[in-house]
Amino acid sequence: MTKKVSIETFLKMDFSHIIDVRSPREYAESHIPNAINCAVLNNDEFECIGALYKQNSFKARVLGASFVSANISKHLLNLQDKISPKKPIGIHCARGGMRSQAFFTVLSAIGYQVALLEGGYKTYRKEVVRYLQSPLPHRFVTLVGKTGSGKSEIIASFENSLDLEKIAKHLGSSFGAIYGFQPSVKDFQNMLFARLKKLESVPFVLIEGESKKIGNLILPSILYNSYQSSPKILIQTPLQARIQRITEQYGKISPAFFENAMQKIAPFMKKEYWQSAKDAFWRGDLERVAEILLVEYYDRVYKKESYVYSIPYHSLEQTQAEICDFATQYYV
Repeated sequence: MTKKVSIETFLKMDFSHIIDVRSPREYAESHIPNAINCAVLNNDEFECIGALYKQNSFKARVLGASFVSANISKHLLNLQDKISPKKPIGIHCARGGMRSQAFFTVLSAIGYQVALLEGGYKTYRKEVVRYLQSPLPHRFVTLVGKTGSGKSEIIASFENSLDLEKIAKHLGSSFGAIYGFQPSVKDFQNMLFARLKKLESVPFVLIEGESKKIGNLILPSILYNSYQSSPKILIQTPLQARIQRITEQYGKISPAFFENAMQKIAPFMKKEYWQSAKDAFWRGDLERVAEILLVEYYDRVYKKESYVYSIPYHSLEQTQAEICDFATQYYV
């Protein structure tokens, strides 16, 4: 089976792999989640062909074909143990042009089941933007609660959840950048889209009541408004458990990271508590740091959320069961 398919069909197909044949630079800027990059033109070759095409399009095609042939040859050997003729493979380039067509033709001729995305990655991005700007079919249940109450671990352990912090690679606070660099805006949107598509048919989606901005990334308004207007459950956790959780989560941050984060929150804390937190950090008393920041910063600065139900967090199993019971009754 070899064919060109629309974006609607492409998204419904069960691929063993999606092959992105664009240059490594294009792929790094943004790509379909889990797609593998098998560039038929590397960065230098892509620039070379683009410049030559403006001067002599025929020579550009000849040189481009030689580059593409050599690169496809290498990729075939690397892919032979990863892909199988028994399961479809998706393939695309930037606009569904010659780069993906060349690889598509070779794979098809060999006997692989290949689906070529019409319009390429540009069409995929149009669908992502359209989807995220349209009303969502999902029924959300939104978790709220004080910092350190365990919302993140509940979300992470729940099968039908949308983990915004994981996708954004940020914990959504002044100290939230512990995961390193965040994805690009386009990659963030792509991952949101992919996850939301998978969750369309579930009874409800568990999500945390994040603010609209997570680190440097801004959530789509439709998504943000959807979960903010959904039923909210308050997760209640004793202060000592919150302190322990924060200590474990942030216990390995570097002094430079700590100092930078403390500078950001300085205008929002009384100087005496701000200095006490810094002193505790430098003497290695991380639990005291966590306690001061929770009580004197997070609990004072972060707005109190309204909610329709509350759950005391004793264990993951107990909390998950209560969430499911609530959602089943609410969305009956």
